[in-house]
Amino acid sequence: SYCGPFNAEFRHLLLNKYFYADCVKKRIPVTENLSVTKFLIDEQQITDWNIEGLPTDDHSVQNGIMITRSIKYPLLVDPQGQGLQWLRTRLEPNNVVVTQLTARNFADQLRDCLFDGLPLVIENLGQEIDPMLNPVLEKTIIRTGRLLNIIINDKPHEYNEEFRLFMTTKLANPHFAPELYAKTTVVDFTVTMAGLEQQLLGRVISREKAELEEERAKLVE
Repeated sequence: SYCGPFNAEFRHLLLNKYFYADCVKKRIPVTENLSVTKFLIDEQQITDWNIEGLPTDDHSVQNGIMITRSIKYPLLVDPQGQGLQWLRTRLEPNNVVVTQLTARNFADQLRDCLFDGLPLVIENLGQEIDPMLNPVLEKTIIRTGRLLNIIINDKPHEYNEEFRLFMTTKLANPHFAPELYAKTTVVDFTVTMAGLEQQLLGRVISREKAELEEERAKLVE
């Protein structure tokens, strides 16, 4: 999650140079040239994500791992909208609600999702968020008997543990406050030239060599 805000090149530098060298220096057992992606997830899951619309490049797969496994709610830096499109498709069977902070009924949508345990996607965030979301991001849940409540605008709202929150921004280089980084998992979905090459290669193979793609899908089943 520490690598989330950075692009693919800097993530590779952090993982394979600085983090690895620090582990070796401190005599912490570590595998050389470890592929974090292959270590954390299998090909079948990657294939499922690709079917849902997640791009095929390694950077996007890393983002998918962070988004699905992070304890904190994810905030996607997503200028091209690829992450948002994937979330829409992935969460559609769960009756996802997609909204914006500027929506007139945003407070009602937030309350309903908290109560019903529905996934909520907030798109087009700016560099600041509504203070109303702070208790949600901080997960200040109060248990009263069997009920879970969360205080928003000084009013208790029933909380369903199935609730999930996702946020996206189209800003290419947002300057978020340090407090927001502490409360969320910021994930950079910006498409780089190398990532675009991987995505285009994947599309060419799936179109021109469909039999290879089918064979790979059978192997991971």
